[in-house]
Amino acid sequence: MVDRPAEVVLLAAGRSSRMGEPKGLVQVDGRAWLDHQLDALQGRRVIVVLGEDRERYEVAIPSLPRRVEVAVNERPERGPFSSLQVGLARVTPGRPAFVLPIDVPAASSAVWAELEASLLPTRFAAVPTWGPDARGGHPVLLSSRLVATLLTRDPESSRLDRELAAAALDPGLDPAGGVARVPVGDPRVRLNLNAPEDWVKLTAGQ
Repeated sequence: MVDRPAEVVLLAAGRSSRMGEPKGLVQVDGRAWLDHQLDALQGRRVIVVLGEDRERYEVAIPSLPRRVEVAVNERPERGPFSSLQVGLARVTPGRPAFVLPIDVPAASSAVWAELEASLLPTRFAAVPTWGPDARGGHPVLLSSRLVATLLTRDPESSRLDRELAAAALDPGLDPAGGVARVPVGDPRVRLNLNAPEDWVKLTAGQ
């Protein structure tokens, strides 16, 4: 169980080739999508990881450095895991951290609270699940132990899903496995906004 709100690593360093513009700057209801995400994360320390489009973010949202901690992946070509490591390196030592890609809408506050309540001292992570197939989604909550471990991995060959799969099978701390899979009632944990039509549906409330 987390004793105070966990920090959030918000990943926005991707190229967004399918969108034609940075996903965080897509206009939704007249505002940048990143602004909507940050509204949902109020009350938490947020680390936003940017990449090659950082100047576009700085121009479009000049207040960003005052609202969050901005971390820049100077070599995003190494892959998504390298951006994750850049963000995790800014997490307060000894604290758990949520990971949320920019293209996954922030879930309701109840989901975040359920995940924090599920991160027992014996667990490495907590993952929300939704739907009849109980597939995992985001945000993913990482324990401070797992954060430290991920920072030691090879940035070019590692993947978060594989690290979570390995942690889930680890009985070293908890006989039930190292990852809590938490059923939630919010379908947003499974959404991915990758193409223009996805944002159209989101704006229409579908």
